[in-house]
Amino acid sequence: METIGIIAAMPQESGALLRLIKGWERSALGPFRCQQLQLNERDCRLVTSGMGLRRAAQAALAMLDTFHPQLLISVGVAGAVYPDLAIGDVIAARNTCLLDKGALGQVMPLAHLSQAAWQAAEKVLQQRRASLYSGIAVSTRGAQLTQDQPGQLTNPILEMETVGIAEVAAQRGIPLLSLRAISDGPRAPIPFDLETMMDEQYNLQTGKILRTILGHPQMLPQLMRMSRNTNLAADNAAIALIAVLSQPGDLILQG
Repeated sequence: METIGIIAAMPQESGALLRLIKGWERSALGPFRCQQLQLNERDCRLVTSGMGLRRAAQAALAMLDTFHPQLLISVGVAGAVYPDLAIGDVIAARNTCLLDKGALGQVMPLAHLSQAAWQAAEKVLQQRRASLYSGIAVSTRGAQLTQDQPGQLTNPILEMETVGIAEVAAQRGIPLLSLRAISDGPRAPIPFDLETMMDEQYNLQTGKILRTILGHPQMLPQLMRMSRNTNLAADNAAIALIAVLSQPGDLILQG
């Protein structure tokens, strides 16, 4: 039976996937929350890593050392750089790179969905009035890009984990898929500077966010919108992933 490791950063992302699956069981993976689930003769392990490159890399390493998956999948939400992408659209990233101190790092290739897997994800997203695109996952340490930074990259999206997972996967020779749904962007920006809301370990500081809201109550409608958009994006990413995993045969292009 093929083993697949699935890594989500936030409980909202992993929870969206678990709501669609019956019969999953808890599984041990060191300090990480982990569940075991089976789909179409595939043994899947889902881990919630926490936000940031370091935690994502640690989760990927623990996953590979413990369960020895033949494929890793990074799933969750991301921010759009350009307004072309709508809230809820899903990006199957073909590449990833790190944005650090305003500079884009080396571009790393990711696994590509097979034609059957792509068509399955595209079909279920169309039913939800969303689209599937290829693109590039730009991993940041919390800062958000301005629109002129990505250059000529196709469908760049912003998140905080894929490069960390990709580096571990490349060291072990394991393919990595990335499926991320759009939760924010120029059409619906995050109403605060994300980096200023994190500690030195890139954990969101809930108390600081609450103090910001109390000091700026006019932000509340934007935060409620952000919450709705994040839930929609997490649901779409999970639905697309289930469609992919439900396909027989190879999930990724070979060779």
